[in-house]
Amino acid sequence: MGDIRVRLARAGAVYGAAGLLWWSAIGATRGTVGCGEWGCLYPTLAAYLAITVGVLTAMVPLLRRIGVHPARRVAVRAAVVLMAVRVLAETLPPSSSQVVVLGRTAVAFVLAGVAGAFLAAPDVPARWRRLGWCGLLAVPTAAFAVLVMRLGL
Repeated sequence: MGDIRVRLARAGAVYGAAGLLWWSAIGATRGTVGCGEWGCLYPTLAAYLAITVGVLTAMVPLLRRIGVHPARRVAVRAAVVLMAVRVLAETLPPSSSQVVVLGRTAVAFVLAGVAGAFLAAPDVPARWRRLGWCGLLAVPTAAFAVLVMRLGL
């Protein structure tokens, strides 16, 4: 079981660094575009998508390099976890502090890396992986329920 802990820690560290890189790239793009009109919405969203796909795609060879296997499965599962965490983040109050936003981003990416490595690990019993997937499916559902209760829909 010690080997899995090392892989989880490595995946979490690499994804945490990737989260910081993603955050800074998104911030640089936001500062570069610098228009407040709707006319530049589509190019900005396309740039955000390209950055996100680029960072997540770059994780596969990086995971292989640090010994987190199967790297492709880990990366795919981590991307799914990031989507679930993104839905969950909608329930958090907005923050004007860049430090808080950076911290949330780093935590989300670390969580995605650790969960992706856990869900893809062949030496983790199948029942634990199924339980992890069930918990992962519950996150967006719970977040949606919180939003509905908060907004009174």
